[in-house]
Amino acid sequence: FPVTIQAKRLKQKLVQLGFTCYGGIDSPYSWIKTPPGSTSWEFFDFLLTRCHLLCIPGIGFGTHGEGFVRISAFTTPEKTALALERFNRL
Repeated sequence: FPVTIQAKRLKQKLVQLGFTCYGGIDSPYSWIKTPPGSTSWEFFDFLLTRCHLLCIPGIGFGTHGEGFVRISAFTTPEKTALALERFNRL
């Protein structure tokens, strides 16, 4: 399963769930906008501890990354489906 197809699928489903996402078209990475009032570290921590999802806080990429977390499509279709189930529970 090519990573670009995984990335496109992941982004489409996250947008359907109401998340604002960028990337994931010609790149294996998508950037998810954090909820209002939440920093990238706070959203990272929430996703890790409450949903068991690993991402990268956007601030790690510089000040313009604040307000986002970056997710990767470098995984299997099964793990993508599991991640989407967990996002759906939010």
